[in-house]
Amino acid sequence: MASVVVGVDVACSRQKRIPIVFAQWRGARLVPLPVRQLAVQPPFGQGNRRVIDDAYTASYAEQVRAYIDAVCDHYQLQIACIGIDAPLRPRAEQLSFRLAEQALADAGIRCYKTPSATEFRAIVDKARQHLAARKPVANMPHVMQLWMLAGFALAEQLAELAPLIEVFPQATIRQLLPQTPHKTALGVPEKQLAAIAQHSGWPATENEWQQLPQISFGSTHDKVDAYSAAWVAGLKVHAPHRLQVFGEVAQDDAIWVPRAV
Repeated sequence: MASVVVGVDVACSRQKRIPIVFAQWRGARLVPLPVRQLAVQPPFGQGNRRVIDDAYTASYAEQVRAYIDAVCDHYQLQIACIGIDAPLRPRAEQLSFRLAEQALADAGIRCYKTPSATEFRAIVDKARQHLAARKPVANMPHVMQLWMLAGFALAEQLAELAPLIEVFPQATIRQLLPQTPHKTALGVPEKQLAAIAQHSGWPATENEWQQLPQISFGSTHDKVDAYSAAWVAGLKVHAPHRLQVFGEVAQDDAIWVPRAV
């Protein structure tokens, strides 16, 4: 079976399929496989209303795992590493900040603070009270942390498939393009992918650029983030010296980012 690395851009937005990239090293080039053409598809998210439901979130993670298994079966692949753009677990109770997130902050890279398990229980209770009061879903409290619940469930499932590392595409692109605008701005995802391509080797031709829509579901910036996650996973396998760690691997609190070049 051929070796593959996988990049997961965690998403649980309503009616959005989770972006997942499967990529193979071909010499010095990390080439993503076309997956949009396959009959199998990743699941849709159902939004913050459902992500606070433990049973739903566990089922969602199982569906994502089943999708990854199906793609690997189709292409006869063995996963070497999975890079996931999400915290893998809640913050340790004794810490004010995760070690990885504090290291990012010290380097001037902003990220959302991961709550502890105790804090998450309070957050979920508050979200349920919000919904019970018939307040708008769009105004649910802690929306920038709720999506992490999907990430925790995914990490638990995907760690059974292959070694799993946490990545942060925003930190990756900060290393390559320190002054880049936000990824949702017009033309920015393509600019970011071009910067990554200088090191990953893909896309290298006009034909490969035209294949970008086929490498995963989601918008262009979702595809770029998922490919970025796969690239970091690929470096972890084939060139770990090209990575730096924010946090502490020994304490299982680490985010992997390519070194500045």
